[in-house]
Amino acid sequence: MLLLALLAVLFALALWQLDLDSLRHSIAQIPLWLVPVLLGLQVISQLLVNLQWCLAARFSNAALSFDKMLYINCQGALVDSITPGVKVGGEVTRGVQISRIGNCSGEQAAAVVAMQKLFSLSAFFLMNLATMGVILRNVTALRSPFLQVGVYGVICAFLALFAYMFLFPQRMQTWLKRNENTGFQWTKRVKSFTLTLLGQVVLMRRNKAAFSKLFALSVFIWALYPAKLYLLMLYFPHIISVPQMTAVVFTAYMVAMLPVFPGGLVGFEGSMSVLLLLFGMATADAAVVTVLFRFITFWLVMLMSLVFVAIYKAKMTIDGVSTYEQK
Repeated sequence: MLLLALLAVLFALALWQLDLDSLRHSIAQIPLWLVPVLLGLQVISQLLVNLQWCLAARFSNAALSFDKMLYINCQGALVDSITPGVKVGGEVTRGVQISRIGNCSGEQAAAVVAMQKLFSLSAFFLMNLATMGVILRNVTALRSPFLQVGVYGVICAFLALFAYMFLFPQRMQTWLKRNENTGFQWTKRVKSFTLTLLGQVVLMRRNKAAFSKLFALSVFIWALYPAKLYLLMLYFPHIISVPQMTAVVFTAYMVAMLPVFPGGLVGFEGSMSVLLLLFGMATADAAVVTVLFRFITFWLVMLMSLVFVAIYKAKMTIDGVSTYEQK
């Protein structure tokens, strides 16, 4: 919370120092043709995420058509925009909708959600681990050995958990079954959910093609985000290196995951702009890059999701079919 407050203050101070001439000059550096290119890349990113959800659902015997899953994901994205940090609300929405529209059990729907999260977050933390050293080496305030050990320790802990679930699901299943009825009521539900997920992992391990496809898709989707920043940064005089750009993107998203502000607001903008400033960008350039990047990767997604949900519901009303009764 203190970190986010500091980032918010630094971001606000940076904006306060801006003058209109510098801002207009920074905006003028971006060619008009680049905006639709970045918008197109974001649309591709969202469609690939939807494809990943479809693959996870198909593997869990809760297969849904691409358009139905897109409708579910758009609803989840809208809830994500008002849910702090880790976006639990959006995932709950997706799980409920998958169960209703996919006509499957709650456990199957929960397994689909957890499966997608498992692959997406494992790729995210793996790529974060590879780039975090860039931030820790280049930002003087973060060179403390204790801080570095703490940051690397948290990321490695998440990776170790994901790796153990992928590599030794049967061992974890055995341990959980021995202790399934112990603990508080909420821990019992967590254990039951984890057992369902591990069952899916066991099945997926027998299908190496599906396993590889989902993980490779997660890596590719996350790699598109620094690629968008790279295209945007080409037109500014102080071009930071590709590793630095990648580190800025993943660090900003990691800060945005903290459950404080809806949709990761303030945390993402503050961390991205501050890191760009620390890497030597002018204040106006950093502000323009941050705002445009955030608009394309967040606000545009919210707008497209709202439009698609409205059109989908209108179509269902015209067809006389309840969305929740679709098979």
